[in-house]
Amino acid sequence: ELEFKHRTNLNTPFIEQISSIINTGRNVSIQINNQSAIYTLKHPRVFTSSGYPLSPPPPTIARNSIGACTFTKTSSSFRGSVGVLTYQILDIEAHTPGKLVIMFSVPFDYNMYENWFALGIFEENITCDQDLNGTGNEISYSQKNMRVNGTMSPAGKSVMKVEFEDQ
Repeated sequence: ELEFKHRTNLNTPFIEQISSIINTGRNVSIQINNQSAIYTLKHPRVFTSSGYPLSPPPPTIARNSIGACTFTKTSSSFRGSVGVLTYQILDIEAHTPGKLVIMFSVPFDYNMYENWFALGIFEENITCDQDLNGTGNEISYSQKNMRVNGTMSPAGKSVMKVEFEDQ
C-alpha cells in the first residue's frame, strides 16, 4: 500500500512521483487542489466498477490545501481502473451546497478504449455511479459560486489534476 502525506503547498507537483511507483500498468493518481477560501471538501465516497482505491482519498481536503489518492486495476485481471469519487462541499457554516464529482476510466485494452474523465458539481441528491458519462482531456465546470477544472493524461499510469476554486 502506498503512503504519502497530503501537502499544503499548492505549487508542489508530487502526483507524478506517486504515479510512477505504482506497480500496475493501469491506474490513475488524482491530485485535488482545493483553492477555495470558502469551502472544505469532506466525506469522500467511492464507487468502482473495475479496480480499487490503492491509496484512498483523504477524509478532508481543507481550504487552500491539496489531497491525493490513487486507483488501480485488480492484479491478474483483464480490466482497468474505472470509478467515481465524490466529496461533500461544506461552507464555513457547515452548509452543503452540493458535491464535487470526479469520474475516471483507465481501460485495460487501448485497442478498443481510451482514457476519459468527467468533473462536475451536483446537488446532494444526485446519485453518482456508472450512469454518469463524460469525455475529454481538459474540463472546466461552474455552478453557483464554485468552479472545478481538470486535466487527465492519456497514459496507462494516468495522472489527473483537479482544481476546485471560488468563482
